[in-house]
Amino acid sequence: MSLEDFAARFRPGIRAKLDWNALAEACVNVRVESFVGDEAKQCLAALFTVWYADSAGADSSWNAPDSLPLRVGAADRTLRSWPDSRSRTVTALTQAFSASPEPVSLTVPAYLVGGGHVLLDGNHRAVAAHQADVDVHLTVCSLAAPVCESILPDLRHHAAPSP
Repeated sequence: MSLEDFAARFRPGIRAKLDWNALAEACVNVRVESFVGDEAKQCLAALFTVWYADSAGADSSWNAPDSLPLRVGAADRTLRSWPDSRSRTVTALTQAFSASPEPVSLTVPAYLVGGGHVLLDGNHRAVAAHQADVDVHLTVCSLAAPVCESILPDLRHHAAPSP
């Protein structure tokens, strides 16, 4: 998949502060990986959300000094402090996924970082599918580009420290 194809498919849904111009100037590849069964569940749980927790375990902002990114598998750690809209959306999706006899099919855009993938869209769906504990068919379309916060501010949590 080319960057242009990635943008055509995912850009309308991506609300993360991705600098598309900086991305276009970088040397970018798009990697598409598909997972099923236990491998899909493990990959899903390991994806980083663009949701954060503070040192007390409460929901936090990406730019708060002590914020740490949450993986899908640990996102409910901050459940009690989620905004109402997030809580309602995840609950409704979890219920819908649990009630379906079919595997949940998720195709999500992500940014490849040293520790895995940062979701650019689909955080609610990914967390709900994980919470529903159902079979998942997961496709991750990842931007392989410099891990630089000028391209995406959230990447400051994933960039290698300067020597």
